[in-house]
Amino acid sequence: MKKLITILALATLLSACGNSETNTTTNSQTTEASKATETVSTEAKATKYTTYSGEGFSFAYPESWKSVDTSQMNVPSIKAAFSDQSSSATFADNMNLTIEASSTGSINPEEYANNIVDYYTQNGSSIGISDYKKTSYTNKPYKEYSAGVLEGAYKHTSGTDVVLVQYLIPTNTELYTMTLTYAKDTYNQDEIKDILDSLSIAVPLEQTATTGNTSATASAADFFNELTPYITEDTAFMEQASYDFFGKHNDVFPAITAELSKKVQGLVDSNVTTRHLNKNVANYYNTFVQVNGEVISVEEDSSLGATFSIVHVMDENGNDIIALYPATTGDLLDGDYATVIGAPITNFSFENVGGGYTNATLIGASLVVAD
Repeated sequence: MKKLITILALATLLSACGNSETNTTTNSQTTEASKATETVSTEAKATKYTTYSGEGFSFAYPESWKSVDTSQMNVPSIKAAFSDQSSSATFADNMNLTIEASSTGSINPEEYANNIVDYYTQNGSSIGISDYKKTSYTNKPYKEYSAGVLEGAYKHTSGTDVVLVQYLIPTNTELYTMTLTYAKDTYNQDEIKDILDSLSIAVPLEQTATTGNTSATASAADFFNELTPYITEDTAFMEQASYDFFGKHNDVFPAITAELSKKVQGLVDSNVTTRHLNKNVANYYNTFVQVNGEVISVEEDSSLGATFSIVHVMDENGNDIIALYPATTGDLLDGDYATVIGAPITNFSFENVGGGYTNATLIGASLVVAD
């Protein structure tokens, strides 16, 4: 991870440059840029964006921006860079794409984001990023792959307040990072979204979970199986029928894309309620159920190398659901209302703070969304 952060720091030197530096590259292009195909987009915003096509990837950028010569930086991981050299401002809005080797094999984008925040906070001033502050982190899957967007702010050496946005797409072997840097006064959220959404990676990506030195396809069944005793304090365990069902539907745990979300919603048996689960949960091991209710508590844990959530929801009938969700719940907080879709694992009881016990159903959640 240290190696990755170092390379990111070098790449972000592009984000700390001003027009006094970038204007020297107005009439020059990188070797790769000269080989790339640049075509005006035929989409609705044809006059605004141009498409850059590199080796194995492409993305859109504002048509008025110019290619930045990165050859003198001696950082091969920087595959393309562009900046707005049309302004006389001391800071030039800019973007770059890096593809760097992964030294850890981690596929958790939030892990990379947290490490980047730590690096910028501790060492940012040495690379022209002073007073860096994290603004937000948001999961933004790239197709079916886990990815996320880290946004922060810092002070440029010219005194300009700057917004730094980084789209992180990790694989077992590489980390793709699209970095966009705007002066606070020219920050355009819609433009940034357009650029991020335009990123297309042509080469196959591989995201598998790693344990020690062994790499294996991430399994929802194993995840829920291992955590069920932990959640229930060793009072309950996953049955084979339940394990097999999760294995059959591994692709929707979690349902982090619009396509997967739609798929799992279509699998829900709307006739099954928490009352059915309370009566005999074993009858519904092979069933997707939906529960709506108030969030009593929500916790997130990253101790396994990837963030997972434990969400306690009480429905309108006063029945309790504990949803074990293999992802972050974003902005969901205690007191909110949420919809949980998943498959039941077991019924169990836990001790109340005020004494006594609460009966609940543990659900392996595919989808947890705020209402």
